[in-house]
Amino acid sequence: MRNLLFVFLLAGPALLAQTPFQEKVTVTYVEVPVTVLGRDNAPVRGLTKANFELVDDGQKRTIESFDAIDFAAAETRKAVSPLNPAARRNFLLLFDLSYSAPNSYAHAQEAARNFIARSVNRRDLVAVASADVNRGVRFLTSFTTDRELLLAAIRDPYSFRSFDPLSIAIAGIINNEAPGSGPAPSGIDRAGAAEVAIADVARQINREEEGYRRMRVKKQVEMLGAVAHSLQKLAGRKHIVLLSEGFDPRLIQGRLAGDSKEQNEENTFSTAGEVWKVDTEKRFGSAGMQKDVEMMAEEFRRADVVLHAVDIKGLRVQNDVMTGANASSNEGLFVLANSTGGTVFRNSNDISSEFDRLAKQHEVVYVLGFQSPVGKAGDFHELKVKLVNVPGARVQHRGGYYSAGPLSALERTLSTAEVIMNDIPQNDIDVAAMAAAFPTSSEKSQVPVILEISGADLLKNARNDNAGVEIFVYAFDDDGLVRDSVFQRMRLDMKTVGDKLKESGVKFYATLSLPPGHYAIKSLVHVSESDKNGYQRVEVDVPASNDVAVLRPIFFEDGAQWVMIKGDSNDKTNAPYPFIYDNGSFIPAARASLRKGEPRLFTLWVFNAQRDELTWEIAPAARLVSESKPDGSDITKLLFALEQVPADVRELDVVIHKKGSTDQRRVTVPLFVR
Repeated sequence: MRNLLFVFLLAGPALLAQTPFQEKVTVTYVEVPVTVLGRDNAPVRGLTKANFELVDDGQKRTIESFDAIDFAAAETRKAVSPLNPAARRNFLLLFDLSYSAPNSYAHAQEAARNFIARSVNRRDLVAVASADVNRGVRFLTSFTTDRELLLAAIRDPYSFRSFDPLSIAIAGIINNEAPGSGPAPSGIDRAGAAEVAIADVARQINREEEGYRRMRVKKQVEMLGAVAHSLQKLAGRKHIVLLSEGFDPRLIQGRLAGDSKEQNEENTFSTAGEVWKVDTEKRFGSAGMQKDVEMMAEEFRRADVVLHAVDIKGLRVQNDVMTGANASSNEGLFVLANSTGGTVFRNSNDISSEFDRLAKQHEVVYVLGFQSPVGKAGDFHELKVKLVNVPGARVQHRGGYYSAGPLSALERTLSTAEVIMNDIPQNDIDVAAMAAAFPTSSEKSQVPVILEISGADLLKNARNDNAGVEIFVYAFDDDGLVRDSVFQRMRLDMKTVGDKLKESGVKFYATLSLPPGHYAIKSLVHVSESDKNGYQRVEVDVPASNDVAVLRPIFFEDGAQWVMIKGDSNDKTNAPYPFIYDNGSFIPAARASLRKGEPRLFTLWVFNAQRDELTWEIAPAARLVSESKPDGSDITKLLFALEQVPADVRELDVVIHKKGSTDQRRVTVPLFVR
């Protein structure tokens, strides 16, 4: 039998370095997301830490942290702050291109669109992929909240490609060669009756056809197991939703009970001593393939993934006007889903309602945290969660966890995307970030993003004198849509810029273009040679053109000490460089830092308000140095000096009031006093 190799592709341009590497971080703290369902299959709310008992590799562990998250609660739906990654729901919509007729395929697309529109909240992460037994699995997107990207992928699962660099990974080579047809038919006994010879030939051809079909099912089962394995490092509950008509279950389970004609033929052959004419796999099922399903289910259990299947054929009938009697069953989908604890949604003309039920079952997540003993890299640890004083309920949780170990290329790329989506801290590369919105001649504002990247960390994590650095910047709105992004790849010649890196680092400047709204600006810095990362998230409000708005305090800095790199600008209005005070340009600091007792200048800009209308409160106290209002401008610029700041101060807080009104604006930035 051939060895089966599968390719996992995230469509798009090439991204991260493909050299394998070994993580050296040891996992000592584990978080376990848990769902509790009542007798009515509805989530059970209101539980506490006392209602759970956790067993790790046979040893009872103390639950040290407990978090209850209700995705249906109004405060959760409205929140824009980062969420515990362990509580995330991750859905992979997997289009089965091998077992889907064209009309059913359209049903699958409609069901997937309804799922995105009706059943997914802003906290859920969704990815889209397609599976073909001849071409492997192709990830069309990473796990994301960007619904527009997901809908674009659903429209064209055959050939959609994302241009986002975090949507690609090449994890292997596929064997595109089709399975062999098996040995040529043996010679026919010409002495027998012609009808007997024809029957023998037909039986042999049918057996070879059965072998080919069984090989295709085997490839799909192994492919699904490999997909689950690739998701093992992702945090949170993971659900693969397979959109398929399913395969013939007889290829695994054997003949259906109602196949009396075939049973009579086999009895006749056995009575006549012609046992070689009896296909035992067709009669009793394939033990090898049943074992393959068990191995697939184990991969799902260990990776904390559940496989659900949607029968996209809809209502099945056993007879139709075209083919007459036609045994039609979705039992093949049950074989796959049941083995992982999943559900088959069947005989439904409104598949979206089934998606709703699936999502509602996991509306409430309890996150249990505990300390884990250090284990050997890659070891799997069994977990059991028991309910205490919750009668009639059942618990769903991950089957275990892996000690930290090496990442494949696909896992590394998905993990990099997960950092962005789940705001996972990355401390290998120190990064400071700031963003501010400036109006332009169009509806959209230009939003400069300033990153300060530690030169010492770049030098420490670079493996040679020509270090590769990749910078990703995304602007997420409150609905989880990416409204703008910047990707920059650069190489740093350590011989040329090494001295400046030792002194400070890299100051990166890029410009986004954003309509009015609230945004999370997420920036990731990746060093290719060592796979080390730095990450920062900052919030920015982009006001409408006539709104009274206050920019965050902007500190002045000497740019000569930095390696200055200007990134792309997506501002189509060609607006001028915005950081200007009193007719002179300046370089802003991403991190507001100062030495104890040392004065530090910063500027505060107010839009659409006159100077004589304004009062302010600043803590710690700051002295007004000067003010400026450019001719024809609606911007009031104020220059302040911080003096004698105590060492224990951690933030700069500014409140701007409009005289005679309760209207006020508040901005706060972290302050680092050395």
